Amino acid sequence: MERILIVRVDKLGDFCHTLPAISLLKRSMPFAQIDVIVSPLIESLAKQFDFIDNILIYKKDDPKLIDKIKANNYQAALILHSHKDMAKITKEANIPYRLGQRRKWYQYLYTHRAPLNRSACLKPEWRYCTDHIEYFLCKNHIPPADIEQRLWDVQNEKEKWQEFYGKTGDEKLIFIHPGSGGSEGSISPQQFADLANIIATKSGIALKFVVTFGPSEKPLAEQVVQLITDFGHIAEPANPIKNIGEFSRSLVAADVMIAGSTGPLHVASLHNAITVGFYPHSSRDDKIRWQTLSDYENRLSFSPPMGEKTGANMTLVDIQNAANQVAIRLQT
Repeated sequence: MERILIVRVDKLGDFCHTLPAISLLKRSMPFAQIDVIVSPLIESLAKQFDFIDNILIYKKDDPKLIDKIKANNYQAALILHSHKDMAKITKEANIPYRLGQRRKWYQYLYTHRAPLNRSACLKPEWRYCTDHIEYFLCKNHIPPADIEQRLWDVQNEKEKWQEFYGKTGDEKLIFIHPGSGGSEGSISPQQFADLANIIATKSGIALKFVVTFGPSEKPLAEQVVQLITDFGHIAEPANPIKNIGEFSRSLVAADVMIAGSTGPLHVASLHNAITVGFYPHSSRDDKIRWQTLSDYENRLSFSPPMGEKTGANMTLVDIQNAANQVAIRLQT
C-alpha cells in the first residue's frame, strides 16, 4: 500500500496519544504516503511532525469532504478511535481497506476489525493506538519498527520560550492549566493554589507559576493566579499564542505541567516535562489509561479514592501528598 489515511478527529490529548502510532507506521513503511485527518483545532499541531505527509481537516458539515478523500486514492484508512461519521465517510469514499475497532454497531462499515478490547486489558491509550497499527502491519506481512515515544525534539528552543514566559533567572517554570478542556473534570482553583503554595514552600526552590487557559477560560486562569499571588508567590497568566501548534511548541519551556487529564498536559509530555495529572477514579483507573508520554520518573498522577461515590469527587484528592511528591521530584 502506497497511500494510507490515519483517522483521529477528536481532541488535543487524544491526538498526542496517536503520535507514537503514526510514527510507528511511517518508520515501518517509509516509502508510503501517510496522511492524517484531524479536527480543525489540531491542524497547526499536526504540521509539526515530519512523519505526517499531508493533513486533511474534518468538518462535520463539509459537503466536499468525501470528494477530497476520494481524490487522494487512499488504499487504506486506519480509524484509530470509534467514530460513526468517519466510518461512513471512509466507506462512501470507496477506500478499499478500512480498519477500525471491533466495537460499536457501525463496525460493519469497516472491511477489517482490530480485536482491541479496552475493557479486558487496561493499558495506556497510546499503546492501544500502536496495537492497532501493529495489527495492520502484521496482517499485511510488514515487519513493525520499534515503538518510539520521544517524537518531538525542540529543546534548542527551550531558552527562547522560557524568556517568552517571563523567566528572568534560575527559577523553575511551573505551568498550571486549570481548565478541563472537555476531559472528566479537574481539581478546583483553590486546590490548584494550595498545591502551588505547598510545592513552593516544601521544595525551597525559586519558582514562577504560569497559568495557561483556553479561549473561554481566561477568568478561571486569572482566579488561580490571584489565589497563588495571595500566598506570596509569583504567578502570571500565560502570554496568548496564535494557534495550538505554536502553543504546543512553546510548552518546551515548562519544567512542570500541572493539570487535569487535558490537552496541555499531554502536549507538555511530548517535551518530557514533569507532568502532574489529576484523574477521576470511579470505575476504571484513568491515570493508567490516560497517562502522559513523559518518561516514568517524570510522570506523576493523583486521583480521589476509587469508588462509585468517591472516585469522581475531585475534592477528595490528597493535595498535600501530591505537592510533597512534586517538591521531591523538583529537588532531584
